[in-house]
Amino acid sequence: MDMKLIIQGINYYARKEKMYGLDEREAALRQELRDNYINLIRLSFQDQIEHVKVVDEDGNDLTPAIMKAIQKEKQIHGRHLDAQEDLPTKMEHFLASLEDINPDIELDN
Repeated sequence: MDMKLIIQGINYYARKEKMYGLDEREAALRQELRDNYINLIRLSFQDQIEHVKVVDEDGNDLTPAIMKAIQKEKQIHGRHLDAQEDLPTKMEHFLASLEDINPDIELDN
C-alpha cells in the first residue's frame, strides 16, 4: 500500500475519532493502517542500512563483516562479485574437471 494513502487513512480516522468516536471496525482499520505504516518505515530503514558502505578518507572499505555478508547476499555494492575468480583461475578449474572426467585426455600446458 502507498505510504501517502496510509497516512491519509490514519489522519482520517484520527479526525473522525476526535469528532464522533470510532466503532470496533473503524478502530481495527485504523490499527491495521498504523501497523502497515510502521512496517513500511521499518523496511525503508532496513533498506537504507543495508546500502551503507563505510569508507575511510583513503578509500579503504571499513564496512562491518555482517553488513558485507548481507550486501553480498542481496548483490549490493558489487559484493557478490568479490568472490568471483578471474578467468585464468576459472580455466584452470575447468581443465582440471575435464581431467577428472576422462583421465586419458592429455592437455598441453
